[in-house]
Amino acid sequence: MNNISTQTTFSTTGMTKKLSLAATFFIALVVSSSSFAYQFDVDAQGEQAIKEHRQLMVQHMASVEQEYSAELNQDFDKQMKTAESKFLDQKCEQRGLDFDTRSEVCDG
Repeated sequence: MNNISTQTTFSTTGMTKKLSLAATFFIALVVSSSSFAYQFDVDAQGEQAIKEHRQLMVQHMASVEQEYSAELNQDFDKQMKTAESKFLDQKCEQRGLDFDTRSEVCDG
C-alpha cells in the first residue's frame, strides 16, 4: 500500500506541475497578447504620424521648389541680360560704334 500511495502522490504532483506550467503559459500568453494589442495601437498612431509628416514634407518641398524655381528664373534673366549686353557691346564695337544701354541700339 505504501508503494501505491507513493505513485499516486507522484502522479498528482506531476499533474499539478503540468497544470501550473500550463497556467503560467496561459497567463504569459494573455499578458503578451495584450501588450501586442497595445503595440498595434502604437503602430496605428505611428502610421498616422508618418502620414502627417509626409504631407508636411510634400508641402514644404513644393514651397521650396517654387522658391528655388523663382530664384533660378531671376538668375537666368540676369545672366541673359548681361550676356545680351556683352554680345551687343561686342557687335557694336566691331562696327566702330558704342552700345547705348538705354535705347539698346548701336550709337555712333
